[in-house]
Amino acid sequence: MKNKLIIGFCILLASSCSSCKDDMVDNNVIWRTPLNQKSLIYDSGLGYPIYGNTVVFHSTPEPWGVQESILHGLDTKTGKEKWRLTNKDFYPKKSLRFDTFNYYYQNEKIVIGADFYDKDNYPESFFYAIDIDKGKVLWVKEFPEKGVRFGQVAIGRGAYAYVDFLNYTNEFSLIRVNIETGDFNEELKFTKENIPEDIPEKRVFLNQMSQIYTDNSGNEYVAICFGGFNYDINRNKLYLTLCVYNITEKRIVYTKYVNNRILEKDESDTFAGKIWYADGKLLVGQAKRIYCYDAFKDEGAPKWEHTTVLNDGIGFGSDNDNVSKVRVFENIGLVFCMDHLIGINMNTGKPIYHVEAAGGNDVAIIDGVIYQRESSDLQMRDPRTGKELKRVATPPNEQAFSSARPNGADGKIYIHSYTHAYCIKAWGK
Repeated sequence: MKNKLIIGFCILLASSCSSCKDDMVDNNVIWRTPLNQKSLIYDSGLGYPIYGNTVVFHSTPEPWGVQESILHGLDTKTGKEKWRLTNKDFYPKKSLRFDTFNYYYQNEKIVIGADFYDKDNYPESFFYAIDIDKGKVLWVKEFPEKGVRFGQVAIGRGAYAYVDFLNYTNEFSLIRVNIETGDFNEELKFTKENIPEDIPEKRVFLNQMSQIYTDNSGNEYVAICFGGFNYDINRNKLYLTLCVYNITEKRIVYTKYVNNRILEKDESDTFAGKIWYADGKLLVGQAKRIYCYDAFKDEGAPKWEHTTVLNDGIGFGSDNDNVSKVRVFENIGLVFCMDHLIGINMNTGKPIYHVEAAGGNDVAIIDGVIYQRESSDLQMRDPRTGKELKRVATPPNEQAFSSARPNGADGKIYIHSYTHAYCIKAWGK
């Protein structure tokens, strides 16, 4: 009888542990916190700003119409909610939407966000500031002009953030915002007259902006990739223009026509230009080409250029060779194509490695490791070799990790699934 009781207890214990494993996932996960459980989280998010022991997540239970997004300030140690902000906290805004890349600028405890306004789809164009420490909205201000687009990018340095505004396809403005007061003014107006004569299509449709960067004298710069189409000339070609602007001296340093190649028959290069600054250089990706330019002066031709179509069978000869994003780490240019990653020496332009990878999702490099969603997993990759280090699978019976850019600090990585906020051990922890 005693033996039967012991056997029965062991069966019960094994069953209980199996259930615990399903609930607690595995030892990679430090905590997970349910967010708004009314529906799936449909957009990519504010981007997990961190200050002190608070990390910000979001939830959006409605994928269309008036968005009822919620911002959740979670304790970095426990995952417990410290504060939350809802639509009513952002009055007079009618909705909150977090669905663009490069979507916030953070300076200490202050985070600046901007609506992604689009004249055909998204009607609001507001700036707003959040105090992460207090869980408080500091100010909300509407940008009054209504052109084609607004708020696609929010970047900054020090006391100022910069947000884009496209009036028409031939007039772009860079808006400078005081992060403490919300006061704003036009920093740069770029029109088709600023585009050199040798560029066949003079459009100023924003593709991407670099970070704010400085030279040895402390002058601040920003680099902007503009694009435009002319279907009468070639409907398969994006006419890409690179503009380097000196913010401190308020002058355009140079404007350059990037993709001056003549396309082969049926070839297409309509993928938008991507850009990243590092160590005095600008890495620019456009369709199936990568270019390296000087970040401070016009040197004429690029320092080097290279194709993403490398003859090793990975992604060869397909749309998957188009550049989706670029980064730089320790003098290695990281070129993420749609299904592979190329590591390039920034000095020579020579490839270092070429591996299969999920290039379509956003990435973060934290403490020397690439973090990215791949399929349903959170993947960790070595930027020096391109090799996968580890992946954390989506927990059983749960939705996949989202494609938002992870964030991290103090050995912890933050990302959300379509239902939960996650804190996951960083590589090596």
